[in-house]
Amino acid sequence: MLLSTSVMLTARTSFALLILNAAGYSQVSLPTVPASATVAPTPAATQAAWQVLDNGLGDSNPEKRRQAITATGAMGPTPEALKIVEHALQDKDTLVRQTAAAELGEMNSVEAIPYLKQALEDCTEVSFTAAESLWKLGNKDGRDIFQGVIEGSLHNNPGMVTEKMRDARQKLHNPRTLALMGAQEAAGALLGPASMGIVFARDALKDPGSSGRVLAAKYLGEDPDPYALTLLEWALDDKNWAVRAAVAKALGGRGNTNTIPKLQPLLSDSHPAVAYMAAASIIRLTPAGTAPGVPSAASSATGK
Repeated sequence: MLLSTSVMLTARTSFALLILNAAGYSQVSLPTVPASATVAPTPAATQAAWQVLDNGLGDSNPEKRRQAITATGAMGPTPEALKIVEHALQDKDTLVRQTAAAELGEMNSVEAIPYLKQALEDCTEVSFTAAESLWKLGNKDGRDIFQGVIEGSLHNNPGMVTEKMRDARQKLHNPRTLALMGAQEAAGALLGPASMGIVFARDALKDPGSSGRVLAAKYLGEDPDPYALTLLEWALDDKNWAVRAAVAKALGGRGNTNTIPKLQPLLSDSHPAVAYMAAASIIRLTPAGTAPGVPSAASSATGK
């Protein structure tokens, strides 16, 4: 007998709470659900969020651009977000282009299909990811890519798609393999379908409980229980940057306009991935028609 959605969500929330307790959160006072009162978002908050994201999109460091694209993808298939991610398919860095191709598949918009078709002509790493995204969108034009991998004419294993990832994985020694597996699962939940969370996986080995907290944030982000929202907002000051980023991402879908002021401090977080994800969630939570214009780098991506 299948469990109802509400029962499944309750079970997930219970699982998330167990993880939090195991991480030591039981030693501090857990929050209570506050009385609800709607707070209108300010244009300044949204403008600041766009500026943070804009800085990431135009940064000379490709890793920061990739993190900004991941955060933009978390905004969902809005016209602005789609155009920004589509534009990133032209980035000079392979990993940024691959991230853009993966995010377009997760954004689940058929408008991205023509851009992903063009990406099939890119290098193997990008073309394989573009084919995956097209497949998710119901388009089979990437079939030759998959056939080539099986036949052996394309030698890149999709699980080790870039030289950077190969080098990073070689530095991770076998005694830590099980811990790394958990970290990579959490990285997939946080960083999107490409699961390119090598930096997070390495850092998670120093803080084993962080992987569980990242996954807990994902589950709580899917739970309509008011206490789930309260817990997520409370966890925004987690000591681990990956957990803060995961919580910010979850709040983009689970939060409301009252959440925006609580996300604002993260715009100046010391880790760029957290700041970009908080910015994307603030923009996502801002009601349509109340947000200011898109700034420079993002504007060039949207063609404005």
